[in-house]
Amino acid sequence: MDQIQHRNWQAVKFAGDPGSAVFLSHLIFRIFFIVLLGIIVSACMDIEPEVELSAEAIVVGAGISGLSAAVEMGRAGVNVLVLDRNSVMGGHAVMAGGFAVVNTPIQSELGFQDTPELAYQDWIDWTEDGDPDWTRYYAENSRRMIYDWVEEMGAEWVRVAYGWENSIPRFHYTDRGALGVVLALFRTALELPNITFQWNESVESLVVSEGQVTGARARNLRTGHEKILRARHIVLATGGFEGNLDRVRANWSPDLPEPGRLLIGSSVHATGSGHDLAVQAGAALTKMNRHYIYNNGIVDPRDPAGTLSITGGNEDSLWVNTQGQRFTNETGRDKRILVDLLEQNPATYWAIFDELARDTFAMRGREWVNNPMDGHSVLDNPDITHKAPTLEALASMAGIPEETLRASIQRFNELVESGVDEDFGRFSSQADAPPKIQQPPFYALQFFPMTRKSMGGIAIDTKGRALNEVGEVVSGLYVVGEANGSAGINGKHGMDGMFLGPSVVTGRVAGQTIVEILADMEAQQPPISVSLLGEDPLPTEENWEGNLVPEALGAMIANSREGYWHFEKSHEMVLEREYECDLCHSAQVPFFPVNNRQSKLAQTEACANCHGR
Repeated sequence: MDQIQHRNWQAVKFAGDPGSAVFLSHLIFRIFFIVLLGIIVSACMDIEPEVELSAEAIVVGAGISGLSAAVEMGRAGVNVLVLDRNSVMGGHAVMAGGFAVVNTPIQSELGFQDTPELAYQDWIDWTEDGDPDWTRYYAENSRRMIYDWVEEMGAEWVRVAYGWENSIPRFHYTDRGALGVVLALFRTALELPNITFQWNESVESLVVSEGQVTGARARNLRTGHEKILRARHIVLATGGFEGNLDRVRANWSPDLPEPGRLLIGSSVHATGSGHDLAVQAGAALTKMNRHYIYNNGIVDPRDPAGTLSITGGNEDSLWVNTQGQRFTNETGRDKRILVDLLEQNPATYWAIFDELARDTFAMRGREWVNNPMDGHSVLDNPDITHKAPTLEALASMAGIPEETLRASIQRFNELVESGVDEDFGRFSSQADAPPKIQQPPFYALQFFPMTRKSMGGIAIDTKGRALNEVGEVVSGLYVVGEANGSAGINGKHGMDGMFLGPSVVTGRVAGQTIVEILADMEAQQPPISVSLLGEDPLPTEENWEGNLVPEALGAMIANSREGYWHFEKSHEMVLEREYECDLCHSAQVPFFPVNNRQSKLAQTEACANCHGR
């Protein structure tokens, strides 16, 4: 039959008149059929096949805010995949301190009656323009969402301290600082089978389809392998951008003079990578010129570039500018000191103290500052600290005018003797006055302003959802922690505990939002199956013993490799402190990378070897 029809068509085509109606109608029909077929084929090619989800939610970053979001969702039964560009969890929080919390048992035991309204007023007054909605929410919920929550997971709160911004103490600590909270969160996450971690994964871009964020393109830093991971909810927990000096300077506050030299006091990974991902997906940035700049940065002596800093201080010291003149209340409010410092030319100062005050000098900010080796790693380092038997020699070494320095110290000692600081109001009684500077040898240590925390970032609403330039929700995208500038709670002036605390709260809020959305979806249709990435098998070595000699370990870390930052930094300290392998390693934490719950849980026991407080 097909052959007969074909022959009849040929007869019409060749025997008929090309101008006849029959010929033209058949020709038009054939053209229409071919065009229609092409449209159908093209449309079929444009339709993406059903993509299997890697998880219901992907969290980018395993710091304290990312872990909070993951645990919040994981406990509600959500399948969560957590990606981190490092080989361990925690981010910068493992080196941080405390959390601002309102109305806790510790406060009550000390006789302080705190209320959300009192806290709200204290914080709004200090920050000047802190976000009122988030500030009130935090004041009303910090006890429940931080203190009680992590205590139930095993964290132990041990003390509370004052801060300039608080009329009563609210700065709460565990016995290990923020590390205690990070470990509680991570260990809880490891107990949940629906939370999976993948390490050394750098998210290069987000997948956006018809205005909806639907996944992430990730590259393994160690292998170079690239992949697309799919989820209907993506949580950015990538931190701030204070480790990126170019970005900080490009967004410098117009209210403050810009210093000539600015050190990095934040994590080296806090580059703003999450901000770029969010903008690429259509989100907006807000208040990017809000930074918490510390005034007590010392050049890290182990940084060849001289851009990294550690924080340090000595409450018994006198501060003078490069001209040798005292310029501020050394123990006053940090936001006032910062203005005084940035108004100096150049924006730097020297802390001057004597041998009697040496033991009161303290440092933090890098793991190695707990170095147990003989000799102080900063005060006995001539490349950083000048030490001299006389003030004349000290002034010469520091490049400070001798007569001015001597006059400043003499005036300071007279004020100490009188018991009243008439110049800057540092003390008002003999009991509050520091000791005189008179016992040689004398010390001079130079300080610079340093970046620390971002108080602006990716715009969000009160549910943790990313917003675009006109305030509309970027569907599928959520932002937690310092990546959103701590929800704008700090306003123009940073506060103690108001970076770690909002990281936990905004992480939980975003997690709760996703849980609610998924619950509504499940009520309308069956749950979507996901394929969480598998884990490495548990090592089964028998008769394990640590036998890697220092020479071999030194050779392994001699040349830096992408994706091995934590491995290299931690093992530099292992060699320096002469740790034995079995201090951290065992059959459950072997000499090769693993990604399973038992090994990662065992690995957390080693964190305090470097990060103990």
